[in-house]
Amino acid sequence: MYQLSLAGETLVLGTLLEVMARFRTDARISSVESSEILLAHCGQPVDVTRYNGALAVRRPGSVRDVFLSMIDEIDGAYFRPDGVMQAAWQIQRSHWKLLYDAFDLTSRPQLLFSSDQIDEAKAVEGARGRLDLHELLQCECERRFGFRYAGPEYGRTRDRNGRHEVHVAYALADGLPVPEAVLAEYRELPDRFSTDMRWGRVLLDVPELRGTMSPAKVRTLVSVMSREKCGITSGNAALLAMVMRLAPNEPSFVEVDDLLFRHGLVQAYDLPDRYATAQPLGAPVSAFAEVFRRLMADSRRDTSIVRLRQERAAGRISQRSFDQQMQIAQLEHGRETFEFGNEISNAIDNGDLPYLLNLLDRPDDSNRVSKQAVQEAFGAKLLSVRAAARRRAVFQLAGFDEAQQAEWEAAGAAQREVLLRTHHAVRAAGVAAIHPAIYGGKTTVAQRAA
Repeated sequence: MYQLSLAGETLVLGTLLEVMARFRTDARISSVESSEILLAHCGQPVDVTRYNGALAVRRPGSVRDVFLSMIDEIDGAYFRPDGVMQAAWQIQRSHWKLLYDAFDLTSRPQLLFSSDQIDEAKAVEGARGRLDLHELLQCECERRFGFRYAGPEYGRTRDRNGRHEVHVAYALADGLPVPEAVLAEYRELPDRFSTDMRWGRVLLDVPELRGTMSPAKVRTLVSVMSREKCGITSGNAALLAMVMRLAPNEPSFVEVDDLLFRHGLVQAYDLPDRYATAQPLGAPVSAFAEVFRRLMADSRRDTSIVRLRQERAAGRISQRSFDQQMQIAQLEHGRETFEFGNEISNAIDNGDLPYLLNLLDRPDDSNRVSKQAVQEAFGAKLLSVRAAARRRAVFQLAGFDEAQQAEWEAAGAAQREVLLRTHHAVRAAGVAAIHPAIYGGKTTVAQRAA
């Protein structure tokens, strides 16, 4: 046992590793002068000093003997009390962590040993001239406990892990008698279990679920139920366990969600709040804008429905998610605004050639709805035609005849700007009519809408 005294207070700690942990984590201790700290082991004083500002200890003996004596202490006190080796889940988290504190100390031996001790240890190593405490501890752990830094095997697999919560969670899932002292420590921890092991927290809080299903089923069940308001409680644990017997051994999220939905243990998803209020659609500035809005709404709805059916058929989306998203697809159809259609219509009315070329002079798989709307409203075919014919149709849409198009194509950037300004001025003055092949030789789009 170790007695740690300072400022009139004495702490009794079982192992040197616990003393080192206190030095590192207790602000009251780490902030005082080392000369004010008294440390004794079985009545014998232990020197306390500082190394690079951190509290350190110095004990006589070889590096190997002093270091392994720390492992002897936690072995006898916590890992093998009464000579019986404990499983990881039978050891308290704070005691298990001491072994990994020892691994951390292998990279900072100066917290335990003087320069003379370290130099002597390197000399013993001979030609290698290095002190490998990490490998020493690896070998010692394997000899004593049957595992190295990677940790012992857990669950029904041959996987290994050094994280204590992994072993506790799997033990709870298997219905093993995890000691109350182990569980009590986890109840007091704010986070209890790390994110990927949050299902272990449910087993800690709901003992009725322990030993009722495999860890794989627990993991997926918790993932599904974490999104439900009711969650998993002592009140529904037995029913959930009974229904989960119908799930595959390694169930997916979708499989469990569908299973619980079929049995009424989870409810259909509500629609997002935004669908409780009407969407302002605006007003169309032209017949074209009306056509565009209708085609765009149809396209988006139909694309969503095809995608959702494919995802559902492939098992990538649950039934209730599918139902909700299908509802949303239908509702979004009626919430499509006139904004983009009006923008395009204004570009056509204003002869905004750069805008129209950027939007429409593209391959068939790009901006299809815009091209379909142009064809339906004006009869100008932009799909399934050669590139030259498509480009010519866009120029016509902007009010450029063939000669003007040729001049534009031949001009540089500065000249094109001049041509565009001239074209706009002519259109604004009403001198130039829109190309008759597209507008019938009569009016502009805005005039037609009026």
